[in-house]
Amino acid sequence: MDVERLLNSVGKEIFVNYFYEFKNCTNEGVLAQKLLNENPKASALSGQITRINCAKRIISDENALKQALNLILISKRLSYGIIKKAKEIKKAEFST
Repeated sequence: MDVERLLNSVGKEIFVNYFYEFKNCTNEGVLAQKLLNENPKASALSGQITRINCAKRIISDENALKQALNLILISKRLSYGIIKKAKEIKKAEFST
């Protein structure tokens, strides 16, 4: 699994902001419409379905999820708020 490619397909910021919605998604159509409505750069519903599927593939594999969150944490292009939120997700998902 190429985690970096999958993560780039989702978008790091989108992955963090919608993490729990991706994780708990029961209706892809509803979530895809929400992503389309809330993201000005999004243009097609089919693209949002791809985004959801890529996010779910990452989330379903513990090692892939760790790798994705680590890639986000070392990113130089993301805001402090996104990095902080990614740290919170990592702590919540992997604290044992």
